Amino acid sequence: MKFILPLLFVSLSSLTPLMAQTSQQMSEAAATELEVSDKAMNEIYQKLLKILNDEGKKRLRETQRAWVIYRDAQAGFDSHHFAGGTAERLEQLGSLNLLTKERTARLKEDYQRFREMSE
Repeated sequence: MKFILPLLFVSLSSLTPLMAQTSQQMSEAAATELEVSDKAMNEIYQKLLKILNDEGKKRLRETQRAWVIYRDAQAGFDSHHFAGGTAERLEQLGSLNLLTKERTARLKEDYQRFREMSE
């Protein structure tokens, strides 16, 4: 029993930073995660642009602009129930990240499809 209590204390104390995270720290971590997702999306977007003809490039740009408007509106909707609260920004960032990952997956599918068509 003498050894169990100190071990338990050490285990719990190592979790304290995770449990004591502030809303600001969580938002900063979520913003960093969104930056990573956004970078991945932009990389595949640029790869896709390189293999498209002029008409395809034009349409992809139009689609991407429309998607950005949709993404922002959806994230606003997803977080509106926390309006004015500390969780609003965190919810918005989470939504932006999810939507960005979904868009990245779609762009990857498009890249594969158009790459195969051009071979």
